[in-house]
Parts: sequence; structure tokens; C-alpha cells
Amino acid sequence: MTKSKQIPNFQLTPEQREIVESVRRQIEVEKPEIIAESRRMKQADEVTSVQLRGAFGLLKALRQSQHVSLAALAELTGISKPSLSRLENDPTANVTLNTLTRVADALGHDLHIAVVPKTTVKKAKPPRLSRV
Repeated sequence: MTKSKQIPNFQLTPEQREIVESVRRQIEVEKPEIIAESRRMKQADEVTSVQLRGAFGLLKALRQSQHVSLAALAELTGISKPSLSRLENDPTANVTLNTLTRVADALGHDLHIAVVPKTTVKKAKPPRLSRV
């Protein structure tokens, strides 16, 4: 049986209690924005992951068109065959720029990253009805 560590019992001074309460109040004020920012960051990360997996899908098609086996690609990249298979087939795989670069290089290609303006989809305006 293991002994659990006990937290020593101590008393805060009134000044220390006020500091603790002040920090707690500040946290409650900032909490909604912290949560909102965390959600924005998670969404941006998910979009980036989808884009990276899409790029890996292109490399998979390139590998297949060149008739390069996963075993051969593993040897060329130093990435294990099971890892490559997972990256190609698992929609939740964590694809990194480093991995994309290594695979592209092994297939005789360079990986280029571009920063381009976002495309916006304009909503079609409903036709204007003329009065007769």
C-alpha cells in the first residue's frame, strides 16, 4: 500500500486571501475570452490539419503513379512503413510539414507553400422583380 502525500494545512493571512480572491475574480472576467480564443485556435488547427492531410493525399497519388511501394518510400524517407500507411489512410493522422517535405523529396519533387488571398464566395442576389 502506498502512502498518499498530504497537503500541509496552512492558513492564509487576510491580505493573502484578498489576493487569491482578486485573482479568482480576474480569471472569471477573462475566462470567456480565453475559452473563445481556445476554440478559434482549435478550429484553425483543424483547418490546417485538413489541408496538410490533403497535401499528403496528393503525394500518395504521386507515389502510386510512380509505382513506388510503401516499403521503398519508407527506405527513402526513413519513415516506417506503418507510419506512412497511417499517414496515407487515417483521416486523423498528424501530418507535418517535415513529413510532407521528406516524402516529396523522396519522390523527386519540391514542396512549395504559398500564401494567397482567401477566396470569397459571393452570394447571388435574388432577381429583382419589376412591377408591371
